[in-house]
Amino acid sequence: MPKYALVVPFPGLVEPVGVENDLPAHVTLLVPSPGDAAAVAEVLGRFEAFDVSFPRLERFPGLVWLAPEPAEPFVAMTEAMVERFPEYPPYGGIHDRIVPHLTVAKTQLDETAALVEPILPLRSRSESIALYEHVEAAHWREVETFVL
Repeated sequence: MPKYALVVPFPGLVEPVGVENDLPAHVTLLVPSPGDAAAVAEVLGRFEAFDVSFPRLERFPGLVWLAPEPAEPFVAMTEAMVERFPEYPPYGGIHDRIVPHLTVAKTQLDETAALVEPILPLRSRSESIALYEHVEAAHWREVETFVL
Protein backbone atom coordinates (compact mmCIF):
# COMPACT_ATOMS: atom_id res chain seq x y z
CA MET A 1 0.00 0.00 0.00
CA PRO A 2 1.49 3.38 -0.99
CA LYS A 3 2.34 5.91 1.70
CA TYR A 4 1.56 9.58 1.08
CA ALA A 5 2.48 12.88 2.76
CA LEU A 6 0.65 16.17 2.46
CA VAL A 7 2.94 19.17 3.05
CA VAL A 8 3.21 22.92 2.59
CA PRO A 9 6.58 23.29 0.83
CA PHE A 10 9.04 26.12 1.38
CA PRO A 11 11.81 25.22 -1.09
CA GLY A 12 14.98 27.20 -0.61
CA LEU A 13 13.89 28.74 2.69
CA VAL A 14 16.40 26.71 4.69
CA GLU A 15 18.47 23.60 3.99
CA PRO A 16 17.60 20.90 6.57
CA VAL A 17 20.56 19.14 8.20
CA GLY A 18 20.54 15.40 8.84
CA VAL A 19 16.98 14.91 7.60
CA GLU A 20 16.70 11.47 6.04
CA ASN A 21 14.41 12.23 3.12
CA ASP A 22 14.46 14.24 -0.08
CA LEU A 23 11.40 16.39 0.56
CA PRO A 24 11.92 20.16 0.33
CA ALA A 25 11.77 22.20 3.53
CA HIS A 26 8.12 22.02 4.56
CA VAL A 27 5.42 22.14 7.21
CA THR A 28 3.67 18.77 7.32
CA LEU A 29 -0.10 18.79 7.25
CA LEU A 30 -0.70 15.05 7.28
CA VAL A 31 1.48 11.97 7.15
CA PRO A 32 0.37 9.38 6.41
CA SER A 33 -2.12 11.05 4.11
CA PRO A 34 -4.78 9.84 1.70
CA GLY A 35 -3.54 9.59 -1.88
CA ASP A 36 -6.85 10.56 -3.48
CA ALA A 37 -5.81 13.85 -5.11
CA ALA A 38 -9.35 14.80 -6.14
CA ALA A 39 -10.72 14.36 -2.61
CA VAL A 40 -7.74 16.21 -1.11
CA ALA A 41 -8.27 19.08 -3.57
CA GLU A 42 -11.93 19.25 -2.56
CA VAL A 43 -11.01 19.63 1.12
CA LEU A 44 -8.22 22.16 0.55
CA GLY A 45 -10.10 24.21 -2.03
CA ARG A 46 -11.51 26.59 0.60
CA PHE A 47 -8.08 27.70 1.84
CA GLU A 48 -6.20 30.72 0.48
CA ALA A 49 -2.54 31.68 0.22
CA PHE A 50 -1.10 33.52 3.22
CA ASP A 51 2.12 35.14 4.38
CA VAL A 52 4.09 33.27 7.02
CA SER A 53 7.14 34.06 9.08
CA PHE A 54 9.42 31.78 11.05
CA PRO A 55 10.61 34.00 13.92
CA ARG A 56 12.10 31.44 16.30
CA LEU A 57 13.76 28.06 16.68
CA GLU A 58 12.21 25.43 18.90
CA ARG A 59 13.27 21.93 19.91
CA PHE A 60 11.76 18.51 20.27
CA PRO A 61 14.06 15.71 21.48
CA GLY A 62 16.55 15.17 18.65
CA LEU A 63 15.04 17.87 16.44
CA VAL A 64 15.45 21.60 15.81
CA TRP A 65 12.53 23.29 14.07
CA LEU A 66 11.15 26.64 13.03
CA ALA A 67 7.82 27.78 14.45
CA PRO A 68 5.52 29.28 11.79
CA GLU A 69 3.45 32.37 12.51
CA PRO A 70 0.60 32.30 12.02
CA ALA A 71 0.30 28.62 12.91
CA GLU A 72 -3.51 28.60 12.72
CA PRO A 73 -3.85 28.08 8.94
CA PHE A 74 -1.69 24.95 9.11
CA VAL A 75 -3.78 23.62 12.01
CA ALA A 76 -7.04 24.45 10.20
CA MET A 77 -5.91 22.63 7.03
CA THR A 78 -4.86 19.59 9.06
CA GLU A 79 -8.14 19.56 10.99
CA ALA A 80 -10.12 19.84 7.74
CA MET A 81 -8.25 16.87 6.32
CA VAL A 82 -8.82 14.80 9.47
CA GLU A 83 -12.51 15.70 9.48
CA ARG A 84 -12.83 14.36 5.92
CA PHE A 85 -10.40 11.45 6.45
CA PRO A 86 -10.62 10.38 10.12
CA GLU A 87 -8.64 7.23 9.34
CA TYR A 88 -5.58 9.51 8.87
CA PRO A 89 -4.92 11.16 12.25
CA PRO A 90 -2.13 13.77 12.43
CA TYR A 91 1.34 12.25 12.81
CA GLY A 92 -0.18 8.80 12.52
CA GLY A 93 -1.92 9.34 15.87
CA ILE A 94 1.28 9.28 17.97
CA HIS A 95 0.88 12.87 19.24
CA ASP A 96 -2.10 14.42 21.00
CA ARG A 97 -1.94 17.87 19.44
CA ILE A 98 -1.07 19.50 16.14
CA VAL A 99 2.19 21.46 16.30
CA PRO A 100 3.01 23.00 12.92
CA HIS A 101 6.76 23.02 12.43
CA LEU A 102 9.43 23.17 9.76
CA THR A 103 12.25 20.76 10.59
CA VAL A 104 15.68 22.38 10.39
CA ALA A 105 17.93 19.65 11.78
CA LYS A 106 17.99 16.12 13.12
CA THR A 107 21.78 16.07 13.58
CA GLN A 108 24.28 18.77 14.52
CA LEU A 109 21.49 20.44 16.47
CA ASP A 110 23.47 23.08 18.35
CA GLU A 111 25.65 23.93 15.36
CA THR A 112 22.67 24.30 13.05
CA ALA A 113 20.75 26.39 15.58
CA ALA A 114 23.74 28.71 15.94
CA LEU A 115 23.81 29.24 12.17
CA VAL A 116 20.07 29.72 11.69
CA GLU A 117 19.14 31.83 14.71
CA PRO A 118 21.00 34.97 13.57
CA ILE A 119 19.10 35.04 10.25
CA LEU A 120 15.64 34.85 11.83
CA PRO A 121 12.94 35.74 11.16
CA LEU A 122 12.62 34.02 7.81
CA ARG A 123 9.62 35.04 5.73
CA SER A 124 7.74 33.32 2.96
CA ARG A 125 4.31 32.81 1.49
CA SER A 126 2.22 29.66 1.66
CA GLU A 127 0.91 29.40 -1.89
CA SER A 128 0.59 25.67 -2.45
CA ILE A 129 0.25 22.27 -0.86
CA ALA A 130 2.01 19.23 -2.28
CA LEU A 131 1.00 15.59 -2.14
CA TYR A 132 4.00 13.25 -2.15
CA GLU A 133 4.17 9.50 -2.53
CA HIS A 134 6.86 7.51 -0.75
CA VAL A 135 8.64 5.56 -3.49
CA GLU A 136 11.59 3.90 -1.75
CA ALA A 137 13.83 4.28 1.29
CA ALA A 138 14.06 8.05 1.85
CA HIS A 139 12.74 9.08 -1.56
CA TRP A 140 9.45 10.80 -2.29
CA ARG A 141 7.79 11.68 -5.59
CA GLU A 142 5.51 14.68 -5.96
CA VAL A 143 2.09 13.46 -7.12
CA GLU A 144 0.06 16.66 -7.15
CA THR A 145 0.31 20.34 -6.26
CA PHE A 146 -2.72 22.22 -4.97
CA VAL A 147 -2.56 26.00 -5.44
CA LEU A 148 -4.01 28.01 -2.58
